[in-house]
Amino acid sequence: MTIGYTGAWQSKSGLLVRDTASSSKPVAQSVKVKQMLALVGNDPAAISVAELDKQRLHKNIKGFDPENVSAKQLGSLSAMLRSRGLISEVTSMTLLNAGDKFDRFGIQKDPDAKFNALEYFAMQLDTINNNNLKGNKYANTLIPEYKKAIYVLQNLKIYGQGGERKLPDDKGVSAKA
Repeated sequence: MTIGYTGAWQSKSGLLVRDTASSSKPVAQSVKVKQMLALVGNDPAAISVAELDKQRLHKNIKGFDPENVSAKQLGSLSAMLRSRGLISEVTSMTLLNAGDKFDRFGIQKDPDAKFNALEYFAMQLDTINNNNLKGNKYANTLIPEYKKAIYVLQNLKIYGQGGERKLPDDKGVSAKA
């Protein structure tokens, strides 16, 4: 816990005001995103690669880039993964509701516009953490879902970059029990 003034604030006439003359620079968003993603880490078990191979989904996910995806593409992908039992309904809804620009009713303005989904979820986690510090306990229930969405996106990116793999078979293997 910090006692006293922190950051670029100073006291003037009994009020705290931002000190614009200080030499502190705002942290670049990409640095903050990298920090949040580093804090979240990886979970290779978030989506089953063996099940993806078994259902022969490599051609559907090949070239997937969560850093350059539209809300429409992300929604279609999440619905497909949910229908095949690879992600939960809550994770699917979390991915489906991602996007940059919404109108006042929560409807996406341009569902075909590309955005960085990893950056979106990392910034949402940062916002949730800040709200949680201020006493928003509802945020505690959202944190695991946003982390799981990041894990799924990271794993799909890795899976989409890899070559198509053949399913293991038992040809040429013989054993006596």
